Amino acid sequence: MSLTKKSKKGPFTLGITGTIASGKSSAGKILQELGVPVIDTDHIVHEILAKDPTVIKAVKDRFGEEVLTNEGKIDREKLGKVVFSDHEAKKSLEAIVHPATIMQCRKLIEEKNDNPVVAILVPLLFEARLESEYDEIWTIFTDEAILKERLAKRNGLDSVEIEKRLGAQMSQNEKVMRADHVIDNSDSLENTRNQIKTLLSKISGEA
Repeated sequence: MSLTKKSKKGPFTLGITGTIASGKSSAGKILQELGVPVIDTDHIVHEILAKDPTVIKAVKDRFGEEVLTNEGKIDREKLGKVVFSDHEAKKSLEAIVHPATIMQCRKLIEEKNDNPVVAILVPLLFEARLESEYDEIWTIFTDEAILKERLAKRNGLDSVEIEKRLGAQMSQNEKVMRADHVIDNSDSLENTRNQIKTLLSKISGEA
């Protein structure tokens, strides 16, 4: 494979980003079906919030009892409601969680050294200024009306909560402008799959 890389060691890394409900997970499933290992940083964050004692203590100290379950564990739904309605709270949570997430992500990439390409799903890639972590960045784009419909159906959010969630992230247009490539996920999954296959072929020098 003739891969153009920012880094000299390890696999070619694809950073996959996009706004909430844009279809990052769907893109990840397609990549897996095409033989590309996928690391989901959302899963890493969930693990950290459940098991990392340093992070758990920092979250409890910063946000208090209101984000805990009856058993004293972090309730991600309660925490989400707090941070999506308060910009400073969101920044505080990111400062607590991001360093541990980045370290774990790097470790998982190292474990996949035998693979020519590894994809990493990173919702806040640009917001966290992680561009230099990846050899290439793809933004998953979806028509805004479809985004809102997905959020209403999948997450059970009302229109006010939807606007809060979307407003808490960088706009789709900005993410599109900053990406190396854009996958339009507004149509069928087959169309999305074809776009991904084409870009993978270019990465491997087969196109």
